[in-house]
Amino acid sequence: MDVRFSREGNSLVVMMEGEIDHHTASRVRERIDNKFLMEPVKNLILDLSRVTFMDSAGIGLILGRMNRVSLIGGKMIIRRPKPEIQRILRMSRIEELIELDA
Repeated sequence: MDVRFSREGNSLVVMMEGEIDHHTASRVRERIDNKFLMEPVKNLILDLSRVTFMDSAGIGLILGRMNRVSLIGGKMIIRRPKPEIQRILRMSRIEELIELDA
C-alpha cells in the first residue's frame, strides 16, 4: 500500500494505491492521522482511484477518519473509487455518511 499526500486549499488529499486490508489498514491509519494533525487543514479527501481491493478493515479505516474530521467540524469526501470499491462502499451504506465523488 502506497500513500501520498497533497493539499487542496483547506483539505488534505490522501492518494492511496494498492490493497486496504487488515494487514495494511493500521499503518495507513497511523500515517493519515499523523499527517492530518501536522497540516493546518479541516477537511479530508480520500482518493481511492488506485485502490484495487478493500475489505471491512478499509471501511473501519474510513469511518475512523470520518469521526476525527467531524470532531473539528470538517467534512470528508471519498474520491473516484473504482466500481468494485464503490460496490463495497454502497453495501456498507457509507454514502449516507460521506460524500462519494465518483
